[in-house]
Amino acid sequence: MGLIKGLIFDFDGLILDTEEPSFSAWAQMYNEYGVSLDIQAWAGGLGSSEAGFNPVTHLEGLLNKRVDAASLRNTARIVADRKILELLPLPGVEKTILSARQSGLKLAVASSSPRSWVAGHLKRLDLYQYFDCIVCMEDVPEVKPAPDLFLAALSGLGINPQEALIFEDSPNGITAGRRANTFTIAIPNIVSRQLDLSHANLILDRIDEIPLSEILNTAEKVPVSW
Repeated sequence: MGLIKGLIFDFDGLILDTEEPSFSAWAQMYNEYGVSLDIQAWAGGLGSSEAGFNPVTHLEGLLNKRVDAASLRNTARIVADRKILELLPLPGVEKTILSARQSGLKLAVASSSPRSWVAGHLKRLDLYQYFDCIVCMEDVPEVKPAPDLFLAALSGLGINPQEALIFEDSPNGITAGRRANTFTIAIPNIVSRQLDLSHANLILDRIDEIPLSEILNTAEKVPVSW
């Protein structure tokens, strides 16, 4: 085996495209109030938390009035979850996971979402058993764009930053990966392809666009300190 000993995957928007249903649900509610949800504003919380973007507070700012936050959140969750529960993994994800396993690589998930959300969907998709380590928001002081999740995943896998690859889809996630001094690959989805992902070490249209062996060879030749 070469230098790379493990792969770390984001979850939302990378393994499962939960981001488009969530954005669409909130955009629909904004439209009902006669305003638009700007994708660049939404990006502040993408792959992170509401500290980066709070859709209720933002809507209240646009309207200059209070709204029923609990009702809006509940509606958005119901609308988005209805779509998400029908989704399969994004193209090439399962193939990459299986290829990595066959190559003897260790695998982790590092997500800013709650463990119940991530583990629940991984089990639904029959992918949970492939991961040696799953790190979620409850496990670290700060979520992305802080590097804490990825540093915890590296520790859980027992490898150092230069021995791993990170697969991400959001600007916040890419920033976190780079701050962890790990080679970070952007795989944009419908939402994040509208955003600036240029700080990634490599950008692919889909996770299996090139063979995993080629990705590993590329990563081993590139210095990743940021």
